Amino acid sequence: MSDCVLLIKYTITYLLQNNESGYIKQIKEGKNMKLAMGCDPAAYRFYKKLLERMKEEGYDIVDTGCESENEADGGKYAEIAEIVSNKVVSKECDYGILICGTGQGMAMAANKIPGIRAVLCYDVFPAVLSKNDNNGNVLCTGAWFMEKKGIDFTMAMIHAWLFSGYTGTHEDGMLALSRLIIKNTRR
Repeated sequence: MSDCVLLIKYTITYLLQNNESGYIKQIKEGKNMKLAMGCDPAAYRFYKKLLERMKEEGYDIVDTGCESENEADGGKYAEIAEIVSNKVVSKECDYGILICGTGQGMAMAANKIPGIRAVLCYDVFPAVLSKNDNNGNVLCTGAWFMEKKGIDFTMAMIHAWLFSGYTGTHEDGMLALSRLIIKNTRR
């Protein structure tokens, strides 16, 4: 069994045994999760492969990605991040997934939208913790890095993130973050 398959198996087993929130709760309640996804031109080819795989696995996707890898970038990542983030904030979609070359630009842009807690992840464990501890609602990643790890690994990370839920154990930290946002938006 490959390391990736083992990682998926153990992660999903852990989440099923220890988590009554997130996507698992929605599945048990018979709800289908709706995801907003987007990319910039740097991530276009990888994004299209990932999008196809997500749809094959039955995810309900709102595709806001760019139209081709040849589009002039010129800040396209910020535009796409705003569209996806607004779909999450408005509750049109449950979560968002954004992909650019590194994921950093998308995360920075998405976090400018009030109510968004965008997280940048390249691996399963940080993805789980970003949801468990910080209640992330938009997952950002980088195509240049994830292409090397492959679609299966990327799907394992996305599944782990979606199947995780906020535990509430870091509520003080979340409140401190909210106070920081309020304090600094009054300037």
